[in-house]
Amino acid sequence: MPRDWKSIVDQMIDEARAAGQFDHLPNQGGPLKFDDNPYTPSDMKLAHKILKENDLAPDWVMLGKDVDVLRERLLENMRKGLRAYEGALADADRSTTPFERRQRAELTWQRARAAYQTAAAKLNSEIVRYNLKVPPGIMQKGLFNVERELERLGNSKR
Repeated sequence: MPRDWKSIVDQMIDEARAAGQFDHLPNQGGPLKFDDNPYTPSDMKLAHKILKENDLAPDWVMLGKDVDVLRERLLENMRKGLRAYEGALADADRSTTPFERRQRAELTWQRARAAYQTAAAKLNSEIVRYNLKVPPGIMQKGLFNVERELERLGNSKR
């Protein structure tokens, strides 16, 4: 009866292990390193290796993280501004001078919206920079639309 190849190979490995042939291998007991990313273009492999070994990332990755932080910061400011506006309108309705307080709340809200538009324009220029740098095959980021986000924030409360 022929011997199973797997058992022959297992026996040879066991004998080599018992003889100590695996005792002094580099990285013994450590994880294997699989650094070769099949999606990295061949002309960029060395650059990516150097960046990785120095705990850095490609420029587009860092820019993408910055864009995400700016976007979240703007959304948080818009959430706070919307809550403050809604609170000011509610306070105006309960006050002895509702018309004046409502006008003041509207003026403050219009200034806040203008500030959101300015911040969104800066954010969108960073998004465009990111989209121009991101390699093909990586999803690009959509532009920030203040009106759409305010609508979404307002609807999320209901």
